[in-house]
Amino acid sequence: MDDSAVRKQMLPLLPITLLGVAVDLWLRPTLDLRLTQWAWWGLSVAFSLVLWQGLFVISSRLRPRWQAAFVLVVGLVASVLALVWLGFHEIFYCWPTAYALVHSAGNPREVWGYIHNEADWGDAVVWVAIVAVIVGWWRYKLRSGRQPAHGRILVALCLAGAVAFGAVHRHASIMVPDAAAAKLAVDLAVHSIVGGVHGRLLQASRPAAAAIYSGAPVDASAPNLIVVIGESVALSRMDLYGYERQTTPRLTALRKARPSDWVQMEKAVSNATATKVALPAMLTGLFPSRPPVEQHTFPLLWHYAHAAGYQTALISAQSYAWNNLEGFFVDDALDLVFTLERSDAEIVNSEGMDDRRMMGETLATIDRFAARGPFVVALQFNCTHYPGYSPPDWQPWPDASYDNAVAYMDHLLGRLFDHLAAQGLAENTIVLFAADHGEDLDAVHKLHRTDSYYQTAIAVPFFAVVPERHRQRLGTSFDQLRQNAQVRVALTDLVPTALDLLGLSADSTVAAWQERLDGRSLLRPLEPDRLIVVVNTDEHVQWSRKGYAVVANDWKYINYSWRGSMLFDLATDALEQRDLLAGGESALSRAGQRHLRRVQALVAETPVLADIHVEY
Repeated sequence: MDDSAVRKQMLPLLPITLLGVAVDLWLRPTLDLRLTQWAWWGLSVAFSLVLWQGLFVISSRLRPRWQAAFVLVVGLVASVLALVWLGFHEIFYCWPTAYALVHSAGNPREVWGYIHNEADWGDAVVWVAIVAVIVGWWRYKLRSGRQPAHGRILVALCLAGAVAFGAVHRHASIMVPDAAAAKLAVDLAVHSIVGGVHGRLLQASRPAAAAIYSGAPVDASAPNLIVVIGESVALSRMDLYGYERQTTPRLTALRKARPSDWVQMEKAVSNATATKVALPAMLTGLFPSRPPVEQHTFPLLWHYAHAAGYQTALISAQSYAWNNLEGFFVDDALDLVFTLERSDAEIVNSEGMDDRRMMGETLATIDRFAARGPFVVALQFNCTHYPGYSPPDWQPWPDASYDNAVAYMDHLLGRLFDHLAAQGLAENTIVLFAADHGEDLDAVHKLHRTDSYYQTAIAVPFFAVVPERHRQRLGTSFDQLRQNAQVRVALTDLVPTALDLLGLSADSTVAAWQERLDGRSLLRPLEPDRLIVVVNTDEHVQWSRKGYAVVANDWKYINYSWRGSMLFDLATDALEQRDLLAGGESALSRAGQRHLRRVQALVAETPVLADIHVEY
């Protein structure tokens, strides 16, 4: 074969890779990336060329009938992925990344809902055009009938590249679509299997009950506790927090009827905007920046309760096979577990069931537990996960699915409080409510929630309902809880607060664990300017190293991989529109400079944050 023939065969599908690169550049929020990220991006472009060439080599060795089918299937798959990328950008403002692919593969019904709801004739034209370009160009290049040069080498490089991209998590989201697709094939298998096994091995190392609590078992007079976890509840869409629509009439009425029992945190933040990271932080009391081994081996809320003799339950409307949540949360410390996989319920919204089914199980479990003694129950909603679900008979506002979902959640919470009162349990049952994270429904910052550390995504509703009997028992500690209502608090404060509400922190062993937590009990005085870490990177989301935030009272520092550091004063700039670092550090006030120095010291001593941090 002469040199000219070889040159004609090299990189026959180069235009397809260039198309992917163009889409990738077009959808990026900024091109201001550091050198190492551009180097990784360049490698992903090179791998995309090898990938397409490898597929071309494979197709050239097939018989004509199989060859045509192979090319058509690859073209269809690529076009579907392209529609997913474009759909995610339209809804979530994120560019084509491994995240979009992983999420699509793990939640196909949810993704189909996004595409179906947003699709129009323009999308159909794009889909047909992409198929035509890929299939047409590919078939045109195959007509020569020559065997491509270096075929075996290219196929080997393609396979090696797939394994390499699947194994390396750092900066995996900084990829052109072709490389991200190759990473997906290995990442889903390797990360889910190895990560799941690793998690279960570490979970087996959680301390025994005697190493968590060393006191006498609680008696029948001990308080009950219900922890309610809201899913993606946007604080801005609850009239409890000032929304114009009455989306929470039952909770608002309860606050009015029981003002002495009700304590509402006005400045609560989540420690992550991804459920798979926020839930471990909420239920361990550890920042997501702590080492994974600690997250797996520290007690969860129900470990303390079970060790003290409480009956315990986790009742969720969501899937716990998703991201191996079952492997992280479920063990012998739970007397009852009810999730999507452990029910016969139909999926209605984002891999979750209708919350009526979850609430029915909750009420039945409470009645069964109450007949035997005190209980601690965690229940988790799903209806407010974007885009929101409510049954056809519960939609107060047309074309407002999310607001309807919040109202539906409020309705079901009303059922819970009514049931507690009817069964004579209200006077001995404390209720804590917190959302795992918020949702930027108004697209203020045009970032997907899991990329965002702005207040629209991390500000969360957080309130407590403590009956008179236990207010009197807590005495000045309850007064302190009310005083902390205007202080900056976090989801990591839930576990230490629950331990104080139940009185378990009086046990020396529990107290020793409590001192090691990042969260602080809201029944005790808080440092008004303590540092609160918000980060979406931990063992569960190793592919999402996109930044972090550190909050101290009204000072908010954000570091993003695509733009570096920003500083905001939430007291005067609630929507974070004015970056105080834009004028340089010297222009900051003394308070701003102090916060910056404290963040720098924290990052220097926290490996996870130091690894993510970007300077330009």
